[in-house]
Amino acid sequence: MKKHRDLISILKAKNLRLTPARRGLIQYILDHKDKQLSLLEITRFLETTVDGVNRSSVYRNLELLKKLDIIQELNLPKKGKRFQYIFDKEVHHFYICKTCGKASRGNKVLFGRIEKALKDVHEFSKANLSMVFYGYCERCKR
Repeated sequence: MKKHRDLISILKAKNLRLTPARRGLIQYILDHKDKQLSLLEITRFLETTVDGVNRSSVYRNLELLKKLDIIQELNLPKKGKRFQYIFDKEVHHFYICKTCGKASRGNKVLFGRIEKALKDVHEFSKANLSMVFYGYCERCKR
C-alpha cells in the first residue's frame, strides 16, 4: 500500500490513530484522486477490504477528512453526494449545473480574483479556498 506522508503526518499531528479503516479510506481516495466518489462506492470497497467496517464508520471518517481539508463534499444534482480529493490541489472549487449536474473545476484566474476581493473587503489573505457554485451551464440555460 502506498502512503501519502503528508496525510499521515496530519493525522499524527492531530493525535488521530491510523486505523485500518482510515488507512484503507485514504488509500482508496488517493487511488481515485481525480474522481468524484459516492458514499456507496467507498463503502462497498471498504466493506470488502477491511473487517468490521460499516456505513456509519465510513461516514464518520469522511467527515473527519472533510474537516482536515483532505476531501471536499459535493452535492451533485441527479447524482447526490460525492467526495473529491482536494488536499494538494491548488484550486478546488466547482461550478455545478443545477439542471444536468455537470461539474466543472474552477480556475486560477477566478480564484485569484476571489482571494483579492477577500483581502480588499475583509482584510483576509492567504485563503485556501474551497467553494461550490450552483447555477446553469451554457447548454442548460438556453
